[in-house]
Amino acid sequence: MKNKNIISICCMLIAIILMATPFGVAMTFSPSPTKRVTRYYSYFNMMPFGYGNWFPAITAFLSIAVFLLLLVGIKKANTRKAVQVCLTICIIASTLSWLIFNSISFVGVCVAVFHIILLVLNIT
Repeated sequence: MKNKNIISICCMLIAIILMATPFGVAMTFSPSPTKRVTRYYSYFNMMPFGYGNWFPAITAFLSIAVFLLLLVGIKKANTRKAVQVCLTICIIASTLSWLIFNSISFVGVCVAVFHIILLVLNIT
């Protein structure tokens, strides 16, 4: 049981570190009718939020909440349901961000994979 908690905390910490890098959210701009420019931003950057894509901010803040719940869960075992709900919302928010805003990136996929791994570890 302790090993699963340590693996969960490490997975969440890696996901948060990946979210802090400036390659998590892709945003495509059109400075002219024929030219498209893609810029990448961190999940914690407010630029996507300012353009209406608030899903990365939701994912980032809920990931921090999950990390804190996992740390508290070492002492108390009743945080499991809250972690599952937050992780589910994170996965849904990431997917909606990709589908609605076309903001998919390699780092974003890695973050979602870590969230899915963590959810599977937490369910079993």
